[in-house]
Amino acid sequence: MSSQISKRKENGLMKGFEKEYTQWIQQNILEEKNPRRRELLEKGLGHGTVQFLKYIWFPVVGNFDHLYPEWEVRDLNNGYRYLDLAYMPGGVKGCIEIQGFGPHARDISVARFKDLCWRHSLLALDNWTILPIAYLSIIDEPKNVSNLSCPSSVNLSQQTLLHQI
Repeated sequence: MSSQISKRKENGLMKGFEKEYTQWIQQNILEEKNPRRRELLEKGLGHGTVQFLKYIWFPVVGNFDHLYPEWEVRDLNNGYRYLDLAYMPGGVKGCIEIQGFGPHARDISVARFKDLCWRHSLLALDNWTILPIAYLSIIDEPKNVSNLSCPSSVNLSQQTLLHQI
């Protein structure tokens, strides 16, 4: 009996996710003036990012307030970077990066590895709190990922203050 209730609850949550997610993406596309970011949004978010939103973020947070997909930032070397997800409530700058094993580890060149290190360093120097999430952890350790990355579990404002000390 409890598994039937759990399944009904999960089905309702997934339907709610699909509706909210579609509205959120469409709103971001409509409001975007930057052609490059709009193009990225129109192509759709990466599989890992959608899985994170669907199975980690939305069940805990229940909305996408203050969350911006494919957010463009200019790093301190004047380069353009696109964050998988930027979480920016009240001036706080949180970056959630979903990292697949292939493109971020196994299949990476030395130049790409160095660029990723520079990317994280330059974002951190610009007061971004960076949370790299391994895609495999979303599948294998969803509770740990949820505890680490969702606003009800993590206070990014406090983390940012600690980062600045």
